[in-house]
Amino acid sequence: MQIRNWFTRHPLLCRFGTFILAPSVLCAYVAYQQQVISALPQAGSNTVSAAVQEQVTVTRDAHGVPYIEADSMADVYFAMGYLHAQDRLWQLELQRRLSAGTLSEVFGKESVNYDVWVRTLGLYEVAEQSKTYLSEQALSSLQSYTAGVNDFLSQQPTLPVEFTLLGITPAPWRVEDSLAWMKMFSLSMSGNLEEEIQRSVALKTLPKPLFAEFFGSELAPSESLDDGQVASLSGLHHTIKQLETDYKIGGKHIGSNAWVVSAEKSASGSAILANDPHLGLQIPSLWYAVSQQLPDSQLQGMSLVGLPVIVFGQNNHIAWGGTNMEADLQDLVMEQIHPEDPTLYRYQQQWLPFTERTEYIKVKSDFPSLLKPTYRDVELKIKETLTGPVISKAGLPQAVSLRWTALQAQDTTYEGFFHINHAQNWQQFKQAADKIASPSLNLFYADKQDNIGFTGAGNIPVRERGTGILPTKRGAEGDVWQGFIPKDEMPSEFNPPRGYIINANNRNVESGYPYHISSSFADPARAERIEQLLNTQSLDLEYIRQMQMDVKDLTVSKLKAVMETVVAEDLWQQEALDHLKAWQGEAHSDSIAATVFYTWARQIYRVLLNDELIPAWNEKAATRQLLGLRGRVSYDQLAELLAKNSPLCDDTNTIETESCEEVLLSALDRTLILNSKLQGDEIDNWQWGKFQTTRYDHMPFGKVKHLNKVFSREMATGGATNTVNVAAGFYEKDNGFIQNYGAGFRQVIDMGGRYQFMNSTGQSGQVASAHYDDMITLFAQGQYVSFESPTEASRKLTLTPNKGQE
Repeated sequence: MQIRNWFTRHPLLCRFGTFILAPSVLCAYVAYQQQVISALPQAGSNTVSAAVQEQVTVTRDAHGVPYIEADSMADVYFAMGYLHAQDRLWQLELQRRLSAGTLSEVFGKESVNYDVWVRTLGLYEVAEQSKTYLSEQALSSLQSYTAGVNDFLSQQPTLPVEFTLLGITPAPWRVEDSLAWMKMFSLSMSGNLEEEIQRSVALKTLPKPLFAEFFGSELAPSESLDDGQVASLSGLHHTIKQLETDYKIGGKHIGSNAWVVSAEKSASGSAILANDPHLGLQIPSLWYAVSQQLPDSQLQGMSLVGLPVIVFGQNNHIAWGGTNMEADLQDLVMEQIHPEDPTLYRYQQQWLPFTERTEYIKVKSDFPSLLKPTYRDVELKIKETLTGPVISKAGLPQAVSLRWTALQAQDTTYEGFFHINHAQNWQQFKQAADKIASPSLNLFYADKQDNIGFTGAGNIPVRERGTGILPTKRGAEGDVWQGFIPKDEMPSEFNPPRGYIINANNRNVESGYPYHISSSFADPARAERIEQLLNTQSLDLEYIRQMQMDVKDLTVSKLKAVMETVVAEDLWQQEALDHLKAWQGEAHSDSIAATVFYTWARQIYRVLLNDELIPAWNEKAATRQLLGLRGRVSYDQLAELLAKNSPLCDDTNTIETESCEEVLLSALDRTLILNSKLQGDEIDNWQWGKFQTTRYDHMPFGKVKHLNKVFSREMATGGATNTVNVAAGFYEKDNGFIQNYGAGFRQVIDMGGRYQFMNSTGQSGQVASAHYDDMITLFAQGQYVSFESPTEASRKLTLTPNKGQE
């Protein structure tokens, strides 16, 4: 009766619900079923393909991890392409467009700067050249993978919802798409270009004493970029930083942890390898777990979407992992242009013509495209020297070009990973690693004979002069590089007496090493903490897993001691100080003291340095880079500046002379006020997990209001930039710290037979799939799954050769 009375009192609402709302909901549901659900892989399906040689069976476990069973590696690689397309088709399309510089065709004018930058690099042109240097075996693997992707596309599947929302369809995959993506991956791991630009801006704008605080006075060269070049490269730097933000390409927090333990130190009596690479966090993950099984062999581990091989994992004989070596692989070269003919540049005492190519960038109209004018194609004229493309703007009296290892035609990096997959011992592993050109890696090794080791991989430049920390003028020899570190002199270690090897992007050679590798090694804190933990007890898989989740921050002690000298001026300050004094430096998500420390430290940086780093003329691009210098000052350096009452504590914007004690108090006041705006006045409610959130952004919908709620994922998290369980990122005014860099997967391999891992998000890139995000919580909790063959009841896909119709 009450329901009937409600309908009588509200006839208009009833009609609206009956004739408008209900049909709309029904239509939305039907569309969801047809577009989103039907795009998911179907259980028990059988596919006939002319490209597969023999029958291939793919069985998925409870998390959607595929186990490929085939009679040949060609069919395995075909299945890899098929599965990547089935589970990550939108990711493949986006990666292809990123590498090719065709984002503007889909996303419009906001992406033009990205496309200009990538087209200038010419990744596809170099990928086409690199293909000719691959062995027949390696090239064949890429061709089989390509056939698998395209076989899936040929079946005209229901496309993932991203394609429908953006109104596009995927192009056929090519071998060059895979090779170009490897170069884009290398770009993510090579950050020296940004650092050179940042140092150049700092050298041009900061007083020498302040420049020395950040870089050391010995870094200033005899020549520097002029104002036009600085302005040009500042704009490029901004584009590169936006590429990091929007598409997770590069960033100062790119890194990894890896360690390997000998059988003597292992509780199982077998060597153990642990690894967790740190890249930009996204959903789906860059990584795709897979098992590749042949009648007489098996490979398993983590693949990169877009490539058929296992990047880090295990075969029947060995296991391998890796970290970013942080080597300096990029140099800015100041070219001398002919004073009367701008088409010529100086090289080896002669004037050579620039090589020129023209690119056309298509740009999608603004929304709604039917009502908006069509943009003309952007014409891009690119100049290249013998050693790399010109990246500064045209019309300047002196051009700046880029020398980068990944832009060499003789890039056999894929060949290296291909042969690592099939290596059976240390010698074969090292021979394969020697083929890697870019990026530079510390590759870790363990085998079933209980050997452990690591070797450096990648072409690391030997420079004509200097160390590559600032732009270099081209000398009389022409090339600014004399060659690369000889492979037999690369950093390497095999079966050390101490029984373990560690790297966490820290310096990997002793002080007497004859070659320069990097000026940007990571702080050794993570490596030191790993070493502390390795020397505490007998090491089993459970303990190794706990190590990967460790959140003890060894970098906080000196700054914490300086903070504790502050004399509180009120009870609120005293309560914060009391929490801090009891803290042992562990950044657990439930720690209140961690919140006090990291938020207070953030404000100290700003109060101490902002007035020094914002130039009087306030040019935005330069200001962004100068403020980024705050991250170069470690907690220990900050503590030293405060303890010695550095002149930097004086605010240059005031008449008074401020002390470092005033800086600490001012920063504490700001901290308490800002924290209270986020979580209220009660410090007991300031747990670190409430101030730091892990964000897995979908690309591109993670940046689109409302859609981000559907496609992206967030959760509270612990950890910090220098903890083994890395949590690095940025600060948002309304949300606090956002972790957007960290481990993309974790793996622990006991050579006695157990391989445990966890991907950071899930196997699927399709938002409606149960495997889109089913690993996120498990990953955050430090849980792992094993590579174990699924039961007969698990979902199966059969790829059958079309022999009868040939």
